[in-house]
Amino acid sequence: MIPVYSVAQVRVVESQEIARRGDATLMKLAAEALAAEAVFMLDEHPLTTQSFVVALIGPGNNGGDGLYALAELAERGCSTLALQCSDAINSEALAAYTHAGGTVLPLAQGHDALSRASLVIDAVYGIGYRPGSELPKVPRGIRVLACDVPSGLDASTGLADDNVILAERTLTFGAMKTGLLIADGTLVTGELSVATLDFDFSAQNAQTHLVDERIARDLLDQHRAWRDAGRHKYQRGVLGLIAGSSLYPGAAQLTARAAVNCGVGLLRTHVPEEIAPLVAVAAPETVPLDDEQIREALSSARRYLHGRGAKISAWAIGPGLDSRTPPTGIIADVFTSRQPAVIDASGLELVPTGPSEQPRVLTPHAKELRMLLRRAGVSVTTDEIATDPVRWTRWAALAYNAVVLLKGPTSYIVAPNGNSLVVCHAAAQLATAGSGDVLTGILGYLLSDSSLTGASGLQTVSNIRMMELTACAAVIHGYLGRVTAQEGTVSASRLIDRLPSVMKEFGF
Repeated sequence: MIPVYSVAQVRVVESQEIARRGDATLMKLAAEALAAEAVFMLDEHPLTTQSFVVALIGPGNNGGDGLYALAELAERGCSTLALQCSDAINSEALAAYTHAGGTVLPLAQGHDALSRASLVIDAVYGIGYRPGSELPKVPRGIRVLACDVPSGLDASTGLADDNVILAERTLTFGAMKTGLLIADGTLVTGELSVATLDFDFSAQNAQTHLVDERIARDLLDQHRAWRDAGRHKYQRGVLGLIAGSSLYPGAAQLTARAAVNCGVGLLRTHVPEEIAPLVAVAAPETVPLDDEQIREALSSARRYLHGRGAKISAWAIGPGLDSRTPPTGIIADVFTSRQPAVIDASGLELVPTGPSEQPRVLTPHAKELRMLLRRAGVSVTTDEIATDPVRWTRWAALAYNAVVLLKGPTSYIVAPNGNSLVVCHAAAQLATAGSGDVLTGILGYLLSDSSLTGASGLQTVSNIRMMELTACAAVIHGYLGRVTAQEGTVSASRLIDRLPSVMKEFGF
């Protein structure tokens, strides 16, 4: 997993590394990584003519990184230009660039060059940006590679100016910084990567850890074995879904279809009688589950929770329930079990606070998190949650003794002990009705399969594994949104249709 640190922590370590290795050495290492990233981006969309790379050069080390990177690109045969955005720039880096045959112009003389650039390197401010500082304007449609931090983004708070330079990619140095992942960060950084430059963070405690697609694939493979190919449907995960109402009949259908399209071994559904035919048509693979069968499954779970013999191995509760008339009795029974559960939407209004033996994942958005906290006696606004999401998600995780996934462009996953993970997907297309129901179906399936949880017999799933699988579900969901958007507009139904091929990409 990728550790995430505050800007203050990064500055401490950076100062130590400068003292140990020297300013120029670190700038050249950063520039080497930056130039390699630029070449990669240029190779993605090769041009018939020579590539033309323009760098916006600011004061300090960030501008120095940009100049050294331009020098390396010039030596590789790229046509380059540096546009000076401040009165002072790094003299040693400037000398290296001019020695490589580079040209430097004032920003005021470079507007035409910016419009012709194959790629623009934003090396204006980095972590040294201060709100309100003057920012150059990059023409719309020009590809931008941000050096360390997009100029106009506060790397501490994640807040961006209206004129922030939007990046297609950001290569950050030393470590992942908090502000790249919170507030506006994910909307302006584009694709994020880290060049660690061998910084030593051993004396620092990471604020959280980022889970990306590569890490998610590794986490999903953690407990898989070649013997899994010989399992029958009951061993591949039996998910019990309690969802739907006459008021919201679609949510149960979407969650059911999502779980089925993920590849769940068996889906058992407990829905109101009036919408049962709709669910049966939407997902004919499902098997109805009445109150008595739920009680029988819960009784069986006292002897076997997971894998062979488990009548239900995990629960998904809440999508489309009518909070005015929910099936509170049977849900209360499920909440007393030790089987893992994902709880979403109206189910969040029913989950009890306090100690519990059941491994749970609560999946609120910001307004639902506010509601959960108020139920636990904590008054907070959605603005306060947006300013410090990890803190308030931690409060909820502790109050409900559950893993909590706060959904958004950046998703935060926090356990009751305070450990946290973060998933950054920034797929704006996922902000559509029913998208959360799809996520519930994905996560419900992951929690139901013992080859993924690593739990069998009467073992309960650990909170660590609940966190990891929740992060994996968020990664899959974000990736699903991006690939679906490449083919056109996004709806929950289209996400579900694309789900089987995406699950295959993650090894299913």
